[in-house]
Amino acid sequence: MQGPIGGRSSNPEASAMSQQTNTIDERRRLPQRWAEEVHGKHNLDFIDEYHAPDWVGHFDGETLTNAEYKDMQRQLTSGFPDAEFVFGPVVVEGEMVAGHWAMTGTHTGDFAGIKPTNETVHVTGTFVTRYDDEGRALETWENIDQFGMLQQLGIAPEEFTASGLLRTAVNLVKNGI
Repeated sequence: MQGPIGGRSSNPEASAMSQQTNTIDERRRLPQRWAEEVHGKHNLDFIDEYHAPDWVGHFDGETLTNAEYKDMQRQLTSGFPDAEFVFGPVVVEGEMVAGHWAMTGTHTGDFAGIKPTNETVHVTGTFVTRYDDEGRALETWENIDQFGMLQQLGIAPEEFTASGLLRTAVNLVKNGI
């Protein structure tokens, strides 16, 4: 089986992909390809092909396995089915790919226990991913403006104050989170 940018994949469950050479430009396109498959097509099985079997993710201080990450993406695609990702500058240095992304989506489904608000959110994040020679992600570090998302959904206050933090806690409890 092929990895996302060519070479032999060690993941027998992954679908075959076209032969490609491993260039800087191809590595630079990998994050956008992920967004197109996972959020554009809602193809969560692409994660199995995109990630190496022992991939590890570090998201805002939390470490995730492939299964946990796939569940997180399932929640995101359910909560924001129209989510669109745009990538800012993506930098490639050897096996590392780093960049900035922005997601816009409408909260029309359940997301992490938060009932639909029909609010459109604009969320940003940064990532660094280490890839193998076949273009499969081995490890990812990502920071996401989760508080900004909660503000836009009306769960967190516009200003961060002690009383605002208390209101956020109350809102989270009301939403069963």
